[in-house]
Amino acid sequence: MENKILVPLDNTEISEDLIKLADKWGQKTRSKLSFLHVINPDYSWSEEKTPLFEDRFEVAVSRYKLKSDYEVLFRVGKPYEKILELENELEPQLIFMAAHTHSILHRLFLGSNTDHVLHAAKTPVYVYKRTELELENKFLVPLDYTDVNLDLIKKADEWAQKEDAKLVFLHVDELPEYAGNYYMMETGFFRKQDEDVISDMDTQEHDAEVAHIKNELNKYLAALEIKSPYETLVRFGIPYVKIMDVQKSVSARLIMLAAHSHTVIGRMIMGSNTDYLIHHVKCPLFVYKTVEGTA
Repeated sequence: MENKILVPLDNTEISEDLIKLADKWGQKTRSKLSFLHVINPDYSWSEEKTPLFEDRFEVAVSRYKLKSDYEVLFRVGKPYEKILELENELEPQLIFMAAHTHSILHRLFLGSNTDHVLHAAKTPVYVYKRTELELENKFLVPLDYTDVNLDLIKKADEWAQKEDAKLVFLHVDELPEYAGNYYMMETGFFRKQDEDVISDMDTQEHDAEVAHIKNELNKYLAALEIKSPYETLVRFGIPYVKIMDVQKSVSARLIMLAAHSHTVIGRMIMGSNTDYLIHHVKCPLFVYKTVEGTA
């Protein structure tokens, strides 16, 4: 079956980035690109006719002299509905979306339509964000131990090899019972609300807990024969908070997450925390779902 990538676009500058990124992945994965432009049915057409809009959109895409095979599609309606309809029609292996802070796509990709696509789509979704920060060639991959993570790790390894990137695997665990009234500092240690220092015993218990969890994570990954270079990190606390903290500390240029409806990470990806990450994280976000085919 032919690999396909679905790419919704508007006429803003960030779409230029998305077109180039899609072409890059189209070449690397030998996928056909399906560029989609959705117009609101309440749009004021003035003297213009639909064919003219189609021609203008196709000409705009053709300016980039893409090396991938592609098609240009035009729909009228609600963006998320048309994206999902086309997903069912094309059965793509990946959906590229752009997140920005202006135009109709601001409401599309940073509003309720994002939830519609992430919840309802059967396909992995890559949410592209522009960043002015100098990011390193690292992919941050938060993990639990559910089956979907095996597919995510395989996908992350494939992408890292294509991009010559380093993987950073992160496991976020609940606060240990011994923490009591302590909270996690950015250093990784705990501090009591009314004290400036922690006891040697607390430090030893913390170090032992981290070592044990990290050892389990390392054994889990070692059995998977990952070809890309990687490192492992362990944090305690709220998943989206720790994911954002680690992304900043390692300057990862991409976060790759698995979507499922159970476990802590599942609630994070398919709940309100997803919206928080999309709004606040300073790099692109890839939400993986198991599909047939590869991208």
